[in-house]
Amino acid sequence: MLNGEFKGVVVPSVTPLTPDERVDTASLRRLVNYLIDEGAHGIWAAGTTGEFAALRDDQRILAIEKTAEEVNGRVPVIGNVSGAGTQATIDMARALAESGLDGIAATPPYYYLYDQGEIADHFRAISDAVSQPLWVYNIPITVKLTVEPATIADLAAEGTVVGVKDSSGQGEAFAELVARCRRNGAEMYRFLGSVYRTTMTKCLGAHGTIPGGGNIAAGALSRAWEAGEAGDTEKANEYLDRALSAQRVMGLAKAGGRNAATSSGLKSSLKILGIIDHDTVSAPMRSLTEEEKAQIPGILREAGLLT
Repeated sequence: MLNGEFKGVVVPSVTPLTPDERVDTASLRRLVNYLIDEGAHGIWAAGTTGEFAALRDDQRILAIEKTAEEVNGRVPVIGNVSGAGTQATIDMARALAESGLDGIAATPPYYYLYDQGEIADHFRAISDAVSQPLWVYNIPITVKLTVEPATIADLAAEGTVVGVKDSSGQGEAFAELVARCRRNGAEMYRFLGSVYRTTMTKCLGAHGTIPGGGNIAAGALSRAWEAGEAGDTEKANEYLDRALSAQRVMGLAKAGGRNAATSSGLKSSLKILGIIDHDTVSAPMRSLTEEEKAQIPGILREAGLLT
């Protein structure tokens, strides 16, 4: 049986960086405490919102270690150890073996295209090599590969993985996963990488969400999830609307890619809120212009985050 440890809104935290792109550990500690104080139910460290793919391995390890250290058991922490190959992923996981993580997560190996058998073997090799509970990080928009529902359910049934973060946006596939787990008796944590479904995870067969906007709206999103679980639709929608209002900062960029818009919007907001010292994003991501940043205080005030 699942122990119920993972639930609710797990925030995929940004990785605060200094101007020379080193992990700003002081800012990271403040961010961790801000998220917990706001009510986050867990933290997903060095994921996509944390710019992991653009960071050196030592900086990724540092970010995850310092996150787990500062959390100190107050909420669960999952560290993203994804690598372009199986051995690289295992090496990252082993480097974090003593970090006190509650779990590790991995995407399928990226760059080359693999079939479902190879993807399954990737996760089995990781699970065999390390002792940390393993999660599937299913995010085909960046990895180019989808971990199919049948593959995830089989891996859960055999005990290879304990959870999944599904950022595929494929609702029917997620419903298939829920049905397959039910039919073969495979228990696993199922989380959606979505903000819009935060209030309805219970009816979808999910345990919670892992939304990037939680970096600035952890309080509203956590309360939205809790109200949704309690069946208070009016309150759930009220809090969700507040979070969605704050999340507009992720769409201010008039140029650059989608990931840059998200990271730069969140980091500039956190800097304005006094939580992190710098809004540096990893090159070649584009930072917000001063004109774009000037819109953030008004958005944060409307969302009740800035007085």
